Amino acid sequence: MATSGIISIPLIFSAAALHHKAFTKPNRAPTTPRNYEAGFVEKTLFRHITVVAIVQKAVVWIIGGAEIAIILARDMPSWKYSRRILENLIPYGDCRKVGELGPQFLLGTGLVIAGAVLRWFCYRTLGKMFTYEISVQKDHKLITSGPYSIVRHPSYSGILLIIGGVFIWQSGPASWTRLGEILDHWEGKALVAVFAAWLGIGGIGVVQRAYTEDMLLRNEFGGQWTEWASRTNLLIPWVY
Repeated sequence: MATSGIISIPLIFSAAALHHKAFTKPNRAPTTPRNYEAGFVEKTLFRHITVVAIVQKAVVWIIGGAEIAIILARDMPSWKYSRRILENLIPYGDCRKVGELGPQFLLGTGLVIAGAVLRWFCYRTLGKMFTYEISVQKDHKLITSGPYSIVRHPSYSGILLIIGGVFIWQSGPASWTRLGEILDHWEGKALVAVFAAWLGIGGIGVVQRAYTEDMLLRNEFGGQWTEWASRTNLLIPWVY
């Protein structure tokens, strides 16, 4: 197997697997949350967040799985499935470029991995208080340690890293989206457009959700939240 394949396959698999982990609920929805007035974003974009997460995970696994299969088939031509894989997944594109270790591939997969690891760290830091549903639970505590000592909503920072990473990875010249002729057909263009739009809308929704959580935590913890907010940014350290 070529050197690029030895490096790119673990990167692609790590990006897909950690992306899966980052969008899997660590805890069930709280049974007795405090009530709050759900905003427009919660009533629309995040109303079926579990279903959306499942679809997003499936899309990334399909993309990553296709790229890994192409690399294996390309670098192991004697494998009995190689010809069939290449004929079906990349019939006209240059299979030699898939997974090529260019700047967009490395930056894109790296951002996905970094964002997912950050999300996992947030899961560990918040423990049972980390839920996909906005809520203040019984005996809720304001956590200001770990990644929460740097920004107030690091799990959403992780999502933004992941969204940016997926976009950079799949818009690059070494991606299956570009090389697999997907964009040569209107159906493929439509699917890519829908997914890209979801990533963009999801990013905007995440920022709006961070403000909603800030309001809820400020009302719940008062001066403690104010002191914490005075030394931390919302999503990006020292910037925003």
